[in-house]
Amino acid sequence: MTVAIPTQPADAPVPIATIVDAAGVWPLHSASDDRLAATAFCWVDVFGGGEAARKSLLARLGVEEVDFFWAQRFGQAGRMMIARQKLRAVTWVADPAGMLIEVHFLCTPQRILTVWNGNGAVLDEVRQHFAERVGGAAKSPPQAAGILLQLLLGTLDHAIRYLDVQLYDQRLQLDGGTGSIDFARLAAQRQELQSAWVSFDRYSSAVRSAIVGVEAIPDMDPRGAAELNDYADQVEDVEEQLQERRRWMSEIVHDYATAIAQRQSEQINRLTLVSLLFLPVTAVTGFFGMNFNWMIGALGSPAAFLVLGLLLPAAMVIITVAWFARRGFIQLRHRPPAGTTPPKAPGE
Repeated sequence: MTVAIPTQPADAPVPIATIVDAAGVWPLHSASDDRLAATAFCWVDVFGGGEAARKSLLARLGVEEVDFFWAQRFGQAGRMMIARQKLRAVTWVADPAGMLIEVHFLCTPQRILTVWNGNGAVLDEVRQHFAERVGGAAKSPPQAAGILLQLLLGTLDHAIRYLDVQLYDQRLQLDGGTGSIDFARLAAQRQELQSAWVSFDRYSSAVRSAIVGVEAIPDMDPRGAAELNDYADQVEDVEEQLQERRRWMSEIVHDYATAIAQRQSEQINRLTLVSLLFLPVTAVTGFFGMNFNWMIGALGSPAAFLVLGLLLPAAMVIITVAWFARRGFIQLRHRPPAGTTPPKAPGE
């Protein structure tokens, strides 16, 4: 079926909502639009306009008072409620950049209503798919609601793909060296992912609780119950994907912390070896640096300076290095130049 999407002139007013039915997708610029009077089952998607325009539109739609204020109060936790002739949910969609947007979903026998803040183009593809499928589900609001909820849930693939790209880049940076990773940013991303997973975990539990025994609800037909059960299964799948990404992020943070600790340990070992290397020289220097008159008189010749000031410190450094090498504290192996292959041993 071809979906009708009317083109708008460049100077046309910005739509505040869209109406989606079996005939196509239609922009809605004000609450006085004549298409709101249509009696056919449809989806009214409210995404723009100011507070006054939104209130006027909801009032024109005849939304009940309790739903009227609920639909405009953002910052709610994810939840779902299914009752006779009403389905209400607080869920999310994701834009192409992976940002989550809170959506208020209300289904009644007359229509489906969604209210959210954002760029209306985010759901263009969802509207087209729903217009193609709502024709056979117009007589079953629960079925239409289940289909639309699944389409909205599908937008979270953007967020999951974005997470995958971020995790892959961080893993590459970690494997290539820890110096280029911002640990504060990594910790902030882990916290954001943890918060998103906790919110979606609660939403998954709410959806599963709302779906229990849904077939026994009055006016619930088998097709609607099947679509809602499919939606609950898909929500659990998304929850598992987020949990898996959360585990990957935890592993990256752990590996990064381990690499940092190892790097610091190696630096401390180097500093310790350098300190031990020059410790005998420091002791000799301190001894001969004492201002005793007999030492100044006895060690005033050039030969004494050559032996005690140059040869003795150099010999002590060489002896210390040789002792460290013998004990395995330092490696004195010859490294071949970059790009060359070391010779193979006989028989290899």
